Amino acid sequence: MTLARHMRLLAVAVDYEFRKVAVFRVGFLVREVLNGVVEPLVMIAVYHAIYSQSTAASLGGWSYDEIVQYMLVVMFCRKVIIHNRALDVSTQIFEGYFTKYLVMPFRFTVLPVARWVQYTLLQLGVAGILWTIGALALPDVWPRPVSGVAAAQALTLCLIGSFCIFEMHLIVHLLAFWLDVVWSLLVMSNFITSFVSGAIMPVSQMPAALRDAFVWMFPYWAVCAPIEIFLGRLGTADFVRGLWVLALSLFALDLLRRFVWARGRHRFAGSGM
Repeated sequence: MTLARHMRLLAVAVDYEFRKVAVFRVGFLVREVLNGVVEPLVMIAVYHAIYSQSTAASLGGWSYDEIVQYMLVVMFCRKVIIHNRALDVSTQIFEGYFTKYLVMPFRFTVLPVARWVQYTLLQLGVAGILWTIGALALPDVWPRPVSGVAAAQALTLCLIGSFCIFEMHLIVHLLAFWLDVVWSLLVMSNFITSFVSGAIMPVSQMPAALRDAFVWMFPYWAVCAPIEIFLGRLGTADFVRGLWVLALSLFALDLLRRFVWARGRHRFAGSGM
């Protein structure tokens, strides 16, 4: 099958995914608009309590105003990065209708990737609207990029990092061929990813040993590093390093996903596994 035909099929699947998420209006509001918003706002309240009890002007190299700006940008990174419940591959395996992937005249990854494309485009649109509202409503405290180049570099890392996280979620879903605790694994992996990525607190506030380890992991380059580039705390050399880490991570994740899919489909027995 040619690449052009794959791209046409992907476009059709993306349109289908858009139609699905827009059917239930209240569900659309909760899942797509409020997704990724609540947790950073809670962390801002937590940091307010911490800083109000401290006599130091900054903690871990971050002042209170800087940490608020960081968390506001985290909100938009979390919106763009696909969440652990956005895929339903494991449900399809458990319920026995996964065979559709085995008979369709295109590769298995087309439909999951279409879900990622639809999710990302939608969240970019929603994030853009929310960002504009925030900048107009709170111009004095709203974070701004140090330059257009920094903003482009941050968005690039965030999107590639999001695809790495998508691959990780897909691999966990495919473990349903062997395990019945996939949702528990997704929750655990989501918590670990949030911590490593700096979505809970900046990695630069963590102990040096953790910082040195996390900079070699793709979640860090999906959230914390892009935000620090956006705010001017990291530069172009860090951006290039991040591209290398993400490229190697994506290559390894894709190989693992192909291996798990190939092994899993040969043991698929339909409903009642």
